[in-house]
Amino acid sequence: MKSTDSPLVQRMTTLIRETGPLTFARFMELALYDDEHGYYTTGGGRSASVTSPIGREGGDFFTAPSLSPVLAKCLVRQLAEIDDRLGHPPVFDLVEMGPGDGTLLRDMLQECREQQPSLLSRLACILVERSPAFRRRQQETLAAWKEQGTEIQWVDELQAISEASLTGTLLSNELVDAFPVHRVRMGQDGLQELYVTSRDHALQEQWGEPSTPDLSSFLSELDVELPAGFTTEISLEAVKWIKQVARVLDRGVVITIDYGHTARDYVALERKNGTLMAYYRHTVSTNPYQRVGEQDLTAHVNFSSLAHTGEQVGLTTTGLTNLQHFLMSLGIEELVRGCDQESAVVRAAAQLLRPHGMGTTFKILMQHKGLDISTLRGLRHRPFFDLALAGTG
Repeated sequence: MKSTDSPLVQRMTTLIRETGPLTFARFMELALYDDEHGYYTTGGGRSASVTSPIGREGGDFFTAPSLSPVLAKCLVRQLAEIDDRLGHPPVFDLVEMGPGDGTLLRDMLQECREQQPSLLSRLACILVERSPAFRRRQQETLAAWKEQGTEIQWVDELQAISEASLTGTLLSNELVDAFPVHRVRMGQDGLQELYVTSRDHALQEQWGEPSTPDLSSFLSELDVELPAGFTTEISLEAVKWIKQVARVLDRGVVITIDYGHTARDYVALERKNGTLMAYYRHTVSTNPYQRVGEQDLTAHVNFSSLAHTGEQVGLTTTGLTNLQHFLMSLGIEELVRGCDQESAVVRAAAQLLRPHGMGTTFKILMQHKGLDISTLRGLRHRPFFDLALAGTG
């Protein structure tokens, strides 16, 4: 892409000229979060008055909450159990990190009103959102709840929350996959990292020495050996994030919902070229250099890394399951029983449960701190043994 095609690409080429090639993680950070032109900062290049990038109509991708409130209903059932394990604290902190357009929290509040009014009366909601465009949409979505007295506040980042100040649940849905990633491959002489440079005002790739020893450490800590020629992603940002999650939580549970794999599956042969994908108007590609700032970039989550790092900083791994088993464990069949089989709610539930789609691609990692628990209701049916979260060794 020529630099004149996009102000963001022009900024990147200027930055490369002044400071040298960018790591792919830095390129992805700018593409998604640049203050003026980043995909999430601007809402996918859309103005505040235009539709969100989330959703089937006019969006680039859809999420489980945008399909149906059934995920929210199941999550409230899980929150009720966590609340019980915590002894029904006077304030139950519900932190949603990367809350999209606010649909999930809105639906959870509605379900609490109908099924868990005691929990609703004690909820203190914190939304962690760095994008002004998304924050505006969340505020519009949740305006009625704030007017009715529900405690909802926004912060830009977890660092704004005091250490060990939260009792309750920290929740994320499709957040970690949007963290910037380093792209690496195993060359004949060892690990190499992908850099983004420019030539004739066009962005290009080049391989070089790793920018930090943390990349090799990441692999060795998970006991991962990349085959020769194998390309993959490493999210050092996810490591930093889970450390911040552990820092702010005093007692409670962390629920991470996203598409991804254990370390063993992450380096399976079918992913020899990595997992990086670009989304634009529901069209998927593997070219991150098209429509820079106007398309979403994602990489699958390494759940073993989140669990491993969490254990190092005080989070106990409760368990890992997939979306299908999570929803079934929490009674999705009961929630749709009696509904017309052709209704939107039943069709959405079927999509969330699809064994070769969202039902198995999406995983739920649960971690806890300050609690003596061995499992939770959402983990009653688990297709993974606990050992699966370990590395490949």
